[in-house]
Parts: sequence; C-alpha cells; structure tokens
Amino acid sequence: MAQALLEPVAAGQVRFRAPGLAPDARGVAVGAEVLVVLSTMERVVAFLGAYSQESSLDHLLTTLTIERGRRGGPGGGHEMLLRFSAGDSHAVDPLARLCAAVRGRLYTGAGAVFVRWRDRRSPFGYDLAELVSADGADVVAVDEAFSARYRIVDRIDPVDLILRLELRPDPGPREGPAAFEGLDRVLVLAAPGLRERALSYLWRVRADFAGCGVRLGDDERDATLLRVRRPEARWVWSLHRIPGVEILRPVSGRVAVEVGFRHPIDLRSAAGCFVGDEVLLFRGHARRVERLSEPPRFVEGRHLVRAEGAATLPEAAVEPASTGALEALRVELRLRRSERRREPRGVWVPWEQAELLRRLVYLVPPDVLAASALAPLADGLVVLGTGLLGARSAATLALSTGSLLPVGRRLCEVAPGVLVPDGYEPWPRVRPELLRELLGLPADEHALFLQPDAPPLRLPAERLLPLDAATMAAIVPEDADWAEVEAPAREGGLLDYG
Repeated sequence: MAQALLEPVAAGQVRFRAPGLAPDARGVAVGAEVLVVLSTMERVVAFLGAYSQESSLDHLLTTLTIERGRRGGPGGGHEMLLRFSAGDSHAVDPLARLCAAVRGRLYTGAGAVFVRWRDRRSPFGYDLAELVSADGADVVAVDEAFSARYRIVDRIDPVDLILRLELRPDPGPREGPAAFEGLDRVLVLAAPGLRERALSYLWRVRADFAGCGVRLGDDERDATLLRVRRPEARWVWSLHRIPGVEILRPVSGRVAVEVGFRHPIDLRSAAGCFVGDEVLLFRGHARRVERLSEPPRFVEGRHLVRAEGAATLPEAAVEPASTGALEALRVELRLRRSERRREPRGVWVPWEQAELLRRLVYLVPPDVLAASALAPLADGLVVLGTGLLGARSAATLALSTGSLLPVGRRLCEVAPGVLVPDGYEPWPRVRPELLRELLGLPADEHALFLQPDAPPLRLPAERLLPLDAATMAAIVPEDADWAEVEAPAREGGLLDYG
C-alpha cells in the first residue's frame, strides 16, 4: 500500500513540516496563500462568477494571480492555477465550497509548496508526512495520494480576463415590456443613421433624456448615446424593437450592460477593476466592449431635437446641479434578511440572561476568554472579539466567542468592526470600506445594529471591558491564623526535638 503524503494536523499542533503553515484562532492550519487548481478556463470564470455573487472581488483582485501551469510527469497536461493571500479558516472555508462546486481542488501553503485544505476527515487541516522539495517546479500541490508539480507557462491579468468575457443571455424575461420594468435609468445606443428617429420618439413621449455623440471602434461616424431617466417600460420596448438601437442598463457609474444579457462576473462587486475615467459599454448582440476614454458629456434633449415649422418647443424640466439635487439621489441604508451564512463574531445577551452568561464563562477556552471584550449596554451585554479591527491572528481575533456561547443573539461582521444580527445584511450592499466611511467610524471603534429598524450604536474602544477581568470576582485574602508558640528553653530551633 502506497504511503500517504499528508498527515492530519492534531488539535493544538503548532509546528509543521509544510512551509508557511500556522494555526489560526480555531487551531486550523492555514498558510499565507491559497491555491485553487481548475482544469479549464471555463471553470475559472465559473469560480470567479460564484465568488462575485457572495463577496466583493475588489479584495480578492489585489493579490489574485491567474496562471496556466504545465503538469510534470506522466500524463502532463495544463491546468489553471489561482493564487491569492489567505486570512483565516473562516475566510477560506467558503472558498472550499465554491471550489468543490466547480470541481476544483483547494490547497493552502506559501512559496512553492501547498498542501490540501482541511476536510471532514481532518478538521484541523493537513501537514506534510515528509519534507517535499520543489526541485525546480514553480508550484507543488500535495494531496493525500499524489503530488502535482507545475511549471508556469503563461500568466493572465484578472482585469483583462473580466473585460474579454462575452455577455451571456439573461435567463429572465426577454420579450415584451416586462423585460424593461423597474429600471430607474437606461442608456440608449443608436447607430449613426438612427439618431433623429430615436430623438424624435423620446421627444414625442416627453421623456427626460439627454444625449451626446460617441465614436465606437473604427466607425467613421459617431453613434448617439442617450441617457433616459425614469423611463416607462413601453418606451424602452418600442426603442428596443428598432434594428440598430441597443438598450443598456448601468450597473455602476462607469459600466453599463445591454439589457437581456448578463456578464459572467457580477460587475458591481468588481468596481476596483475599472480605474480612471474610462467608461465601458458591454454590448451583447455585437459581442464586444466599447471603451470610452472619458465619461460622456450629455446635453439635454431639448437642445438636440431639430425644430420643424414655427412650432415652439416646450421648456424641458432642468434639474439644477446643486447639493439639493444630489440629495434626491441618496438612499437610506437599512437591514434586510439574508440567507448568507457568516461565522459569528460576537453575541448580544439581555440582562435577564446575565446569570447564565456568568456560568457559561467557565466553558470558554482561556485564549478565547483573554481575547474577548464585554460592552455593558442599557439593553444587555455585548461580547465580542477585540481583534475585529486588527490583524487576523489567533491571539487577537477570538472568533469562536459567538459560536461557543449558546445564549443571547449571535452577531456577525459585515465590514471590519460593523456587527449586525445573524440572518441580516445591510441593503443596499455596499463596499466594506464605504460602510465604515458612511458610519463615520474611527479605526478603533465598532458599530452595532441591534434591531433592523433602529439606528446603529457606536462602541468606543475605551468603553470595552476585557471579558476575563469583567467577569472575575475580586479575591480578598483573609488573615492567616498564627499559632502562639513560646520560644524553646534550650538551644535549638522551634522544631528541634532531638
């Protein structure tokens, strides 16, 4: 029987043969990097698409590298290697689920050597049974029964990959006005010969629109790009039926996707890919991406429509470019129910259950107890990890506080230092950095949403009490009882009876 290349990590193990492995707060062996091995580029796109639906790609793209590696040894072949920095087991476990869904393999490690990620047979991860040398290979992925050695032959820029992907037909309603309902704003891209027809139609239906000319690719004449605010579905449907007219839905300030199609990646979670002033128009029927070097400078529709005869054009409503106009665009951040699973980072305990909390403190491991904090509020007690805003280390995170205490209501972290009740998420879904900015939190403060319809609470760092010190009662030593002993009459010590 062949000897296994890996061995399970034991609970409390701190020394490993695999380079770069270290235990996190739960004792799981995690390396500095994560390696995802996928057989084809289609599965790479599927993995990134699934990840963008659950988390922001901006954080992943800062360290992500996509490489094509040639496997050495018999059989050879090429496989796609995705490498990026790892945090702790709480961050890597969702990746393992997504990786299994696209039939990939997940490893952890550092440098050139990676070992298989943990599973049910080894909940604390795997370590090398014997030392493994790269021996000239760029990447070595070690599994239980085999090891794969790869030589990197090509590297792919993740941003270029996202921009090269073609749109896919949207499985939603694609026929009739129903396909255009619920859109607050659309962009209408008209071919050069259809400018007057599109403008005159929007003017007749009294739409709130503006337009400008844009040069697409190598076209000799400019196409017309129109911005229509608060459109009615029947208007957009009528324009959509004109050959040469495309309807696009803005997904961000500088990205728009043709209605009836969707990008394999959720572009809302990849805002960091699009830097500078460039504007991208993803066209489904044309199967291309139009890149405008700068944002379009729209002109109001009443200046674009050509007057015929002596008729006087009615005055169009003009919104002043002032702070008051921008206030109308602002939306209120609120909480909504979510099916997304998150690891508890704290727990809220009402005062009625404080006695039960006091008894459960005996069950908390010493390292978790030392790295936890207590916030006594008017409505109850909040127990959380003191490392929520700091480095992801076993000494500071205390991630198991919420899961170890079976009392009260669990709290989950949706952004660094921002806690919400388990089963809820902020809506609209904004970037974690923007959420902290909207809440106006300094670097050492937390924000807590206790109720979906209540404003958040600010938890200053100086008001947090160490959980171990706050729950331990003071010990008052009693005076010792001294025996009254007379000095011995003869020479010798007190206990000298010889």
